Amino acid sequence: MQVITVDKDNGKRVFSRKEVATICDVSTQTISLWEKAGDIPVSVRDDNGYRYWYEEEVKEIQKYADSNKYKRKK
Repeated sequence: MQVITVDKDNGKRVFSRKEVATICDVSTQTISLWEKAGDIPVSVRDDNGYRYWYEEEVKEIQKYADSNKYKRKK
């Protein structure tokens, strides 16, 4: 069973760092590094400090990941 997280303030679907990493086929560390470098949208933090991105932002992150696939070492 998959848990779907919704922002309690606006009712929008949000994605955790792990979910974003899985969608983009990169590590959670890569997501953090991209965020720190300003390459992807900044996450929203909940009361516990967990990072979340809205669906629109995940689409932007996925485009960024796809544009960088040729640069990744396998």
